[in-house]
Amino acid sequence: MLQGFRLLLGFTVLLALVWALSSLSPPSAQAQLLPGSGASQSDEAPADGMETLLEEARKEGSTVIIVRPGDDDAETTAAAAATRAELFYKARTRLQEITASVPTLWPNIQKTLELASPNGSYFWIFRAIGTALLGLFFGSLAIRPILRWGRDHFRFMYDPDPATTADKAKYLIFRVVLALVYIAIFFVMAMAIAFILDTGHEPSRRIIFEIVLAYLFYRTMIRAVSWNLFAYDAPNHRIVNLTDEEAVRIHRDWGIAVAVVVIFAAVARSLSFIGTEQDYAGLTVENILFIQICTACFVTLVLVVLDIRDWKIWQHIFAPSAQSAWLYRFRTTVARLVPVIFLVYMLLALGVFVYRLALGLSNPGSIIAAPFVVFWAALMSYGIVIIIIQAFYDRRIRLFEERAAAEQERLAKEAGQVDTDSGEEMVVGPSSANFEYQPIFKPFFEMAAMAIIATIAVGELVRSWGVDLNNEGNFWNSLLDIILASVLCWLAYRAVSVFIDKRLEEEGGPPEPDAEEIGGEGGGAGATRVATLLPIMRYMMIIVLFSIAAMIVLSRLGFDIGPIFAGAGVVGIAVGFGAQTLIRDIFSGAFFLLDDAFRNGEYVEIDGIKGTVERISIRSFQLRHHLGALHTIPFGEIKRLTNFSRDWVLMKLPLRVTYDTDVDKVRKLVKKLGQELLKHPQIGHTFMQPLKSQGVYKMEDSAMIIRVKFMTKPGEQFVTRKVVYESIQDLFAREGIHFAHKQVTVRLEDGKRADELTEDERKAVSAAARTIIDEEQAAELASKGGAGASDR
Repeated sequence: MLQGFRLLLGFTVLLALVWALSSLSPPSAQAQLLPGSGASQSDEAPADGMETLLEEARKEGSTVIIVRPGDDDAETTAAAAATRAELFYKARTRLQEITASVPTLWPNIQKTLELASPNGSYFWIFRAIGTALLGLFFGSLAIRPILRWGRDHFRFMYDPDPATTADKAKYLIFRVVLALVYIAIFFVMAMAIAFILDTGHEPSRRIIFEIVLAYLFYRTMIRAVSWNLFAYDAPNHRIVNLTDEEAVRIHRDWGIAVAVVVIFAAVARSLSFIGTEQDYAGLTVENILFIQICTACFVTLVLVVLDIRDWKIWQHIFAPSAQSAWLYRFRTTVARLVPVIFLVYMLLALGVFVYRLALGLSNPGSIIAAPFVVFWAALMSYGIVIIIIQAFYDRRIRLFEERAAAEQERLAKEAGQVDTDSGEEMVVGPSSANFEYQPIFKPFFEMAAMAIIATIAVGELVRSWGVDLNNEGNFWNSLLDIILASVLCWLAYRAVSVFIDKRLEEEGGPPEPDAEEIGGEGGGAGATRVATLLPIMRYMMIIVLFSIAAMIVLSRLGFDIGPIFAGAGVVGIAVGFGAQTLIRDIFSGAFFLLDDAFRNGEYVEIDGIKGTVERISIRSFQLRHHLGALHTIPFGEIKRLTNFSRDWVLMKLPLRVTYDTDVDKVRKLVKKLGQELLKHPQIGHTFMQPLKSQGVYKMEDSAMIIRVKFMTKPGEQFVTRKVVYESIQDLFAREGIHFAHKQVTVRLEDGKRADELTEDERKAVSAAARTIIDEEQAAELASKGGAGASDR
């Protein structure tokens, strides 16, 4: 899940661009914040007009009034357009006033500093700066012992070779928390020293506080953010996709940019606060607004320069680290656009900041600061969530390993109690490879957490632009809900699919047909019951998950899904009457599967159709005949089903021997051979009953038929039969027992000899003999295979 952080950033940045492009005009809801704006009048006008219309209708005696909503919509749209135009006009006028106050800015600053001076000089400024720097110096000296103590006592938190992303996040978040604690302690100590050196001069206090606050902000951005996000000193713990050189460079550039911004902002804030105090009010409101606009422009300029300078590095951060990564091409394309997206966003944010500042709206600077705050909060939240998930699974792994160790100890103890000298057999238990815990759903939880956090982050970013996400009809509220529902549905499907695939792998699935047996007789062993039902469960989960997602999407798009459910019920009744065969097939299949009548890979016969169960769907299943034909049979058509692959298979083999064969000798030899085959390295384990003779069961004109039989596992009977036939042939050859061949005796007329027959008479005799042999073979096959045996 190392790619999770990059996916989180990329997803949030992409949606941020879409939002910025769709928000070039201010929301109409902001007009209501302005006193005396046209928005409130437009809200009251329709109500007054409706009351007047009703009053006139009562006087005229009318009882029915027809209202055309289209006219109201047109008037509302026109009123909204007029309101936006009025707001833009007011913002432009206000900006002209602010620009006109620029010539008075420097004289007003000098006036403010003179009013703030206790003796008319500027020495108090240098005294305040010196006091702040002195407080910072002593604060840094006081924090050093605490830093050394922290390094010594928390060294165990560092793992030089972290195994998971959660281990990396744990260490980095610990460094963030530790840095924030040190910064808080440093702030308290610095302010305490500044308080000791305090002269009671209020403007000096403001400058001291702004300097200390600016330094703390700088340390926070460096030690709590950049130090851990880019991790230039801990490559093994680095989350983002950076080389060591890139990490060092972007950390250095980030530090310079933050330092420049902090110094400029501290000066601007000090002038703004001092210039607006009642006793030192030398700056006008327009001067303050101009200083704030200059600060925003300077911050935007620094960030744009940082973006352009480290263009390739920003692309590398968001790019996937390997081509095998999920959505590689899409994420690579988004990574290439990240610097452009950031550049466009900052320029748009600057324009909207100036616009909102001119209108006097609240928190105009949140638009510029929101991306950084939201992104960092999202990364921290995701890191904490994956740490919690990892801790949960670590506990489960420990419990699993304890149970596995106890089971292995029990198996080893049982194996040690076997007395091999006395002839006891040792039962070999599961190997250690079987005791391996696999967190199948862990990726689902991590990706789901990432999707939820990313959605919340984008929502907060949108909220910073003044959008009310609590409004049910809001476009962004619906869009985020649709995206989140779709992503969670897809992740749930992937989790269920991985779980089913893993279980199928554990169950073995349907056995692969042996190349030597393709085109043979069939009748192999099938899959387990779980392996048969899991693919059907996959189909059902797909239907359920995507139905839920579709209902959520339709609901968020504004459709009333209540009538859809009602209509589905009516349609279901109609389909039930019109498609009774389909319903019968589905219900019959469900009961067949519950009864465990057949499984994937089993060899079955249905009304004379034989084959291996190859695929099971909701209403039918497919049989693959051993000669290649594929039969599709609806469940509702099954009247009787014969399964040839359950529990055991009894094979009976006929042996044609001559009439002078010693039957008792054959019985003893076959019995002895059966015991020897139990130890055969290839087929010995397949026997459920050993090979034995059943004696003579049939007498023919040219042979005596002795039948032998054995019981084996389903699917093993054909390989076993080959070995049995070969072993009997070698045994009979050694013991001088001869197999009898089919013979047809043709009696000629009295006095004729075979060498006296003509060519036509010879062909007639051969045809008569061939006819008799074919009839006997057909009768034998029919007695063995019954219907459908002619193709076997």
